[in-house]
Amino acid sequence: MKLDKRPILLVFGTSADPIHAGHIHLVTGAVRALQARGEHVAEVMLMPVFRHHNLQDMVKRSLPLTFEHRFDLSQLAADEIKTELGQQDLKLSVSRLEESLARSSNRPNFTSETISSLRQQIDPGLKIAFLIGVDSFSGDEPGFGKWFQWQRLLETAMLVISPRQGFEPNFGYLQFLEDQGADLVYLEDLSIPEISSREIRARLEEGDSPEALAAEGIISPEAAAYIRSRDLIRVWNTLDSQQPQSVVMEETMQNDDLETQIGKLLFQKKLTLSLAESCTGGLIGHRLTNVPGSSEYFMGGIVSYAYQAKVKLLGVSWNTLKQHGAVSAEVVRQMAQGARKAFNTDIGLSVSCIAGPGGATPTKPVGTCWCGISFGETDRQYHFLLEGNRLQVKEQLAQKALESLLNLLQENS
Repeated sequence: MKLDKRPILLVFGTSADPIHAGHIHLVTGAVRALQARGEHVAEVMLMPVFRHHNLQDMVKRSLPLTFEHRFDLSQLAADEIKTELGQQDLKLSVSRLEESLARSSNRPNFTSETISSLRQQIDPGLKIAFLIGVDSFSGDEPGFGKWFQWQRLLETAMLVISPRQGFEPNFGYLQFLEDQGADLVYLEDLSIPEISSREIRARLEEGDSPEALAAEGIISPEAAAYIRSRDLIRVWNTLDSQQPQSVVMEETMQNDDLETQIGKLLFQKKLTLSLAESCTGGLIGHRLTNVPGSSEYFMGGIVSYAYQAKVKLLGVSWNTLKQHGAVSAEVVRQMAQGARKAFNTDIGLSVSCIAGPGGATPTKPVGTCWCGISFGETDRQYHFLLEGNRLQVKEQLAQKALESLLNLLQENS
């Protein structure tokens, strides 16, 4: 492998709340270790995570709510790193890239996506080095191998792997990555103090003062002052006392109902969904939001019952409505596309029907239903002819639409 001797931009992404002395020690130690190996570290970038796909604890669920505080604390940390290193030519920055990407996509973003986006924004004369813990490279089946587009990440960035107490690197796996062309370095001599953001929050919530933790060297005096002035202990107490249960993180079970199966697949694939409902009047949205954790993937819906709503809110063409009628393949296609655009989601699902008892035509009897799904480059329309009274037709169409969505998700797995 050809050595890449470009100056380094060292990126440290973190969901820590709060960032603490262990992180300061990790970053400063990594810079010095890289420099000792002959690398030129030109810039260090701290990147607070905006949303996290792993929602196993409340801290990660509340990340968007605390982003501005975490960003400010990261700026204080950057100043501390700059002072600690004492290298005037070393640039320190804090990035909002994760926030920008998550807000634009309405979902958490993968590391490979973040680094690829960063690559497009910075000087091509800089080499990106991503600082990552060894826990992702330990065990018989290292977790890094399950990362989304990990090959793409290897092509975009050098991996700077830091030790972590209790985790030993799988050297065979590291060799495998190098054989795949990875530029990586394991900082085996780096010693990192074991400090936990979760434990810091717990101590503060139980009554310890920020100043006491600063005196112990766990957080900086500047961070302690910030926590005090922004009343962050009260904020954390409020967030940590809320423990919503989310089934979408669990493995799919045989007895899962239809909307739960859909929710788990959407969550696992990091896909977002929006709806455009006509005759069902919000019934599909009602079923989707019965799943705890559905806010992770369901962005919202538009009940566009009247023609005017379809045109104004979803961008359906008047000409299409006049030519084909509201209950048609052409209209549900435009409705699904309009919902997807309105909510900026990966998938748009739409429905329209003649639920009865009136509204039928010679070519469209009562029970005529259409469902549209817009996903990626695919636009599909599904036709159903259902029987029953008005409520029964609506309930059957909601079921059929969700079944169609589940089948499409399974096809793309």
